Amino acid sequence: MYDIVIDINSYSEFIPGCVVSKIISEENHSAIATLGIKYSVMSGEFTSQVNFNPENLTIFSEGIKGPFRSVFTEWRFVEAHDGAEVEIEIKLDLKNKFFESLLKKSLKKIISQAVSSFEERAYLLY
Repeated sequence: MYDIVIDINSYSEFIPGCVVSKIISEENHSAIATLGIKYSVMSGEFTSQVNFNPENLTIFSEGIKGPFRSVFTEWRFVEAHDGAEVEIEIKLDLKNKFFESLLKKSLKKIISQAVSSFEERAYLLY
């Protein structure tokens, strides 16, 4: 699962609403990546600094450009006997409070859909 999540360039191929996914630059265990999202009446691109640690199976991202004051995402992967457990924590503060309100109401559903997309990708690849 960790390998699928760090494959940012492929997100637009399998995550609903992700219309652009590209790594702009990458060095060591760090990357600058841009995602384009279209969900309901909201759409836009944002760029994040992504730091990943393959030894600890963690990924941290911080928004550096886009429609937010701040956005932080943390992924933690724990190996389990039948696969992996994935923990995701997202903290966001959008510039547009109306869109933030809409997004926060739908956030659990959006995350659930994204996680399902990652699971389906894992079944397809492995």
